[in-house]
Amino acid sequence: MKQATALLVLAMLTLPMAASGPVLAQVPPEKDAGWQSDVGGLRHFTGLRCPDMIGDYYRIKVMEGDAVSQAGCIYTGRDGITAVLRKHLQGTGRREALTFSRNYKAAGFEPIKLTGAAASGISFRTRNWTPTSLCETMWYFSGATSDYTLWLSYTLPTQEVEIGPAVTAFTMALANQN
Repeated sequence: MKQATALLVLAMLTLPMAASGPVLAQVPPEKDAGWQSDVGGLRHFTGLRCPDMIGDYYRIKVMEGDAVSQAGCIYTGRDGITAVLRKHLQGTGRREALTFSRNYKAAGFEPIKLTGAAASGISFRTRNWTPTSLCETMWYFSGATSDYTLWLSYTLPTQEVEIGPAVTAFTMALANQN
C-alpha cells in the first residue's frame, strides 16, 4: 500500500513539470503536403492556387501530389455537389481523362451523353436505382505550363442546370493559374 501511495504522489509531482515543458507547435496537414496560405486561399509549391471559394463552391480539403497529379483541392457546393480540381504535368491531362473513362467502364458504370457543359466532359451514371441518378463527369484542360482535370459528382436531373455555372467558375479559376 505504501508503494502505491508513493507512486501516486510521484506521478502527481511530475505531472505539472511535464505539462510546463516545451510545447510542440501543431503543423496544419496542408503545410506538410506543400500548401501555403495565399490571398483568398492556398497555394501549392507546384503553383496550383486553390481559392477558398470558386463560384458557389467552398474548398473543404487539400490534396498533396501523388503518382497521378501534382496537387489538388476538393470543393463542395449546394445540395452536395462535389468538385475535385487537380493539377497534372503538362501533356498528361488527356491521358488521365482516358484512364478515368477506362476505369469507370471496367467498374461497370454506364457511360452517358449529356448536353450543355457536361457534353464536353466524360460522364458516367454511377447510381440509377433511386429517383435521381448520380452522375460523375470529368473534364481535362491544357494550360500553358500544366494540365488540369475537374471532376464533378452531381444528381440528374435535379442538379443538371448547375453544371454549366460550375464548369465556368472552375475554368475561370484555371485561367488565372497560367
